[in-house]
Amino acid sequence: MRRSESSDSHAAAGMIERLAVFYGPLPHPPADPFGVYLWEVLGMRTTAGRRDAALQALRRIPALTPDSVRKVARGRLEAIVRLCGPFADERVSALETGVDVFRRRRAFAEELSGPLRRAWLAAGDLPRLGEAAAARLLLFASPHAIVPVDQGITRFAVRFGLVADIDNLRRLAREARRTLSALLPGDIDGRRRAVLYLGHHVQATCVESQPHCGICPLAEDCKEGRATRPDRP
Repeated sequence: MRRSESSDSHAAAGMIERLAVFYGPLPHPPADPFGVYLWEVLGMRTTAGRRDAALQALRRIPALTPDSVRKVARGRLEAIVRLCGPFADERVSALETGVDVFRRRRAFAEELSGPLRRAWLAAGDLPRLGEAAAARLLLFASPHAIVPVDQGITRFAVRFGLVADIDNLRRLAREARRTLSALLPGDIDGRRRAVLYLGHHVQATCVESQPHCGICPLAEDCKEGRATRPDRP
């Protein structure tokens, strides 16, 4: 018999609290759209520590707005971006193109805060943002409390037993988004916090290859975690 929606939501809240206790305070993305865009571009295919090092270097200049980043000499910008590791050329290209979008559209924040369809179209105009990254931009820089679902979050949903594994990746992602949207807190602050901790969890513990189920704070309630820890009931 399926649990009630309220009990599922309560269980989800407990899950996020366990992650919060396990990982401690996590850095939050900036609140403005361009800041979140920087966070995403500098964070793609690298570690949170490298991303934060590059952001800190930009903060020291300071260069955290479209106009200020536009004024940074290319050589200096490239040196900062290299703090993130590989794919420096892709990041620099994305930053330069994204800066042009933000400088050309001064009402970009208002577009993101408008109707959801318009907000999606606006976010889609930014380079190097996939669907999940665009959803995170909307979640953290607009009033739209949507749930970003990337490969890692989908993987977690399957392993935890929230959705059944299927071959159609797009359909699987949609099912994961639908299920998590129903489970996670509906208020914007609660949803941001939940997404932040889940996103960190799939990068730090519930990794793609050889997940660290032995130390995972959710293993006792996780379908795959229980299977890998036969000593637990």
